[in-house]
Amino acid sequence: MITTYIIGKNSNLSKYLHQKIENSILVSSREIIEGKEIQVKDNSNIIFNNFQPSTGLQNHLKPIDYINNAIMSTALTLNMCKNVKINKVLYTSSSSVYGNNILCNERDDLKPLNLHASLKIANEELIKKFCMEHNIDYTIARVFNMYGGDDKFSIISKIIKAHKKDETLTIVNHGNAIRDFIHIDDVVDIYFKLLDKKDIPYLNIGTGIGNSIKNILDFLNNHNVQINTNNIKREELKISTADIKLLDKNIEKTSFKNIEDYLKKEFNI
Repeated sequence: MITTYIIGKNSNLSKYLHQKIENSILVSSREIIEGKEIQVKDNSNIIFNNFQPSTGLQNHLKPIDYINNAIMSTALTLNMCKNVKINKVLYTSSSSVYGNNILCNERDDLKPLNLHASLKIANEELIKKFCMEHNIDYTIARVFNMYGGDDKFSIISKIIKAHKKDETLTIVNHGNAIRDFIHIDDVVDIYFKLLDKKDIPYLNIGTGIGNSIKNILDFLNNHNVQINTNNIKREELKISTADIKLLDKNIEKTSFKNIEDYLKKEFNI
């Protein structure tokens, strides 16, 4: 039986993948950085979820920790695998690598706008180089705006938290930016299927449907759920939705969870 090592033990996505994938092992990226060796078995899968939330960049006291967790654990894990036969490497990247690009096709040039996105690209290149040198099949999954599960970082989780705790939610540019929101269950389902797919080096993980925070807040307001907001003006991407033609071609995915249905359940409306 194939063993799947999931790097990033405390990740929301890692926990749900661990529940879905039989014979999977959660591995702490922090312990890898501290020198813990993984005895990786032949014919294993490696899933990297050792990403750091971009909010961590605001902590200027720990820039080394941020960089280590963002890329060093990837490099150390790959080094442990250099003499082992690996079946598949799956790396969780981000839609942020596309930068100010409303098309977001896997073949497009990458245009990172911040350090968080740049580190994602550095990881992508590290994975690509290692896997090509060692003849390992790999997929770099560029995940769009994931929500659900034990999520504590998405804007969707912040909306829910603001309502439950009667807090004021800070939104940017009145929430007009368009984003592609995908539920964690759909991401897990796609990842599960990807483990048995070959020759898909890059893949967008999104729904292909755009929605704005303004529309979401209006939807809640129309169902008598009021969220207090504070608006700030800031440069941001106006539109970021996934081109999912490659996803449609390679993954048997007929439908996605609807964000409004999710919110109805969360708010009991």
